Parts: sequence; structure tokens; C-alpha cells
Amino acid sequence: MKMQILVALDGSRARSPVADWAAARAESLDLGLALVHVIPDRWAYPRESDRQLALRRAEDLLTEEAERLAAAFPFLAITTHRLSGEPATTIASMSSAYSMVAVGTDRGPGTEGQGYGSVSFQVAVTSKCDVAVVPDLARQERSGVVVGVDGSPESVDALDQGAREAQRLDDELTIVHVTGPGVDPAEGRNVLDAAVRRVKNEFPSVVVKEVLDTSRGPGEALITAAAEAQLLVMGCKGRGGLSVLVGSVAQHVLLQVQCPTILTRS
Repeated sequence: MKMQILVALDGSRARSPVADWAAARAESLDLGLALVHVIPDRWAYPRESDRQLALRRAEDLLTEEAERLAAAFPFLAITTHRLSGEPATTIASMSSAYSMVAVGTDRGPGTEGQGYGSVSFQVAVTSKCDVAVVPDLARQERSGVVVGVDGSPESVDALDQGAREAQRLDDELTIVHVTGPGVDPAEGRNVLDAAVRRVKNEFPSVVVKEVLDTSRGPGEALITAAAEAQLLVMGCKGRGGLSVLVGSVAQHVLLQVQCPTILTRS
């Protein structure tokens, strides 16, 4: 069986934006799509009839989404999975078998200080593969892929992924590096120049723009750069290394996600 993108459906709305985004990406990369909906374990329902109703609704959701996506992407191989358990833990435990996990949010961009659903955040933090967080975007013209680099090995992986995505989407790549106040700009310029050279050598067809931000913190710089982008790519840990599940910059960005955002894992 070909590799798949796992899409976590929460059942909050029909025509899931995250399913549409993941289906388009899967089709372009010749991957399969696995639609997954997790309902709570039996103990969470006061009556068995409540649990049976949840099971039926889960099956209806999966069937309807699979049929809708099959009509829109007729060559895409789609599977569905109805599972029971704690949603975030269940999805994360499955993640190592997939090329990517895609989750939605409970809001669009622009709600300052408001994060997205706790299940989505837990999945993004604890999954073992790359995770895409896809907000419910207002219809507007978006362009460009943005990637953040800090010179760490994790950010090199993110850089390569960002370049591959820009190549796939036939769009330009903006590489962002942040020094912040009080840091020698020359050090930041060296990191940014090395990233630009790598992309130009490995992905010569990709048009590269560069941003050296000396006035903002890394999270705010990436949020600003991605405000009108069609995709943001960033490393999961950055300079925090293995001591943390998700770095502070990634947490900051995820809590104010502006566009589909891929969190890469080495």
C-alpha cells in the first residue's frame, strides 16, 4: 500500500477544510488519504443509546467526506477509520505509520491570543511524523511558501521541506531568519546566506526571497511573514533540541496559526 496522509476529522463541520487541503496534497504527491474519526470510549457515554448514536454519526461523517473527496479527486485512494479512545492520544499513536498527520483548527486566523482546539494542539505536539495544521481560511488570494531557519539541524530539514513544497506548488520560497535586538546582524546574515545557497544548489528551479528580521522575536516574525502565504513550514524543535517536544517558537506560531502550517520532525 502507498504511503498515506492521515486526516483527523473532528466532526465539527461538513466539507472539512483540512480534508480538502490534505487531499490536494496527497493527489499531487501520489499518496493515499486516510480519514480518521475518533469517538470517546464507552465509559464516556451515560447510556448505550448515546454511544450507538455517536457511532452512527461517525460512520456518516466518514462516508460523506470520503464520497465528497472521491468525487473531487477521482484518482485518490481513500480509506476511512472509525476508532474509539482519547482522540489526541489515538491519532498520535498512529502517526508513525503515516507520511503526515493533518489536523484542523476551531477558528480562522486573526483572532489574536486565541489558540485552536486542544486536541489539535496535542496531536501537533505528540505525533511522530510531520504535522500540518490547517485553519479554516477566508477565501482570499494567497501565495508563497514561508520557512523559518535558525541554523539548527531541525531547521535544515524544514528548509528542505519548504523548498520541496514551493517546487510542488510552483511558488516562491521566502526564507526567514530572526536575530532580534542586541544580536550581531552579521551572524544572522551568515545563517540566512547558507540557507539560500542550499536551496539554490538543491532546488535550482525555486525562486527564493530572504528576510532577515532584527526587530521582532522569531514567532512574531514568522506570523507576520506568513500572513498572506499559502503555506508556512517550520521545524518542531529548533535550537531546543531533544529536551522539548515542541519548541517555544513553534508553540507561539501554532497558537496564532495564519495559514496551513507544516511542523517538520527530523
